[in-house]
Amino acid sequence: MKKNIWLFAAIILIVTFATLQAVNNTAAQKADKGEVKSLDAKALEKIVNQADTGQATRSSGVMAPPFTLKSLDDSYVSIGGKSAKPIVLNFWASWCDACSVEDLEMNKLYAQYKDQINFYGINVTTEEKPENINDFIVKNNLQYPILLDEHKHVADLYELHALPTMFLIDKDGTIIDTFHLVDSLELEEKIDRLAEK
Repeated sequence: MKKNIWLFAAIILIVTFATLQAVNNTAAQKADKGEVKSLDAKALEKIVNQADTGQATRSSGVMAPPFTLKSLDDSYVSIGGKSAKPIVLNFWASWCDACSVEDLEMNKLYAQYKDQINFYGINVTTEEKPENINDFIVKNNLQYPILLDEHKHVADLYELHALPTMFLIDKDGTIIDTFHLVDSLELEEKIDRLAEK
């Protein structure tokens, strides 16, 4: 009887290992084919420097990695490639005090520019409880769509290192600026420039 249990356990272990290996090989093949690309950190740093001096151009930009995330209403939103409007991605978490400060200005800008720009708040939810997310949204009266990065895949794809982090993406899918917390006047100037793209 014990022999059968050990044999059964060994078979399960082998099948599990083979499955994990197949998943890893598939992910590696996609990465080799260029299907899954995270951001080029050096190119992104160049964008930040150029944006700070007002010299950002499409040719110097990095393509925003494509992704699909679930929204709070259980629909799915896909971002990446060309779009009808420029895009603002605002990564946040409910425990982030600085995110609350920034969201006051984001609500104002969303109301002002929502016809010209698509705004998305992306909650990095690996350590979040749904009630904390909802409390944050209510407390800050968030009006723009919220997407849930439940496994931090998009945060990793976008090389996220701090919260809040914002990405400004033009209609061609190129990141033209990225930054952490900025003052309200600078944020409004950046969003105004994006609306003109």
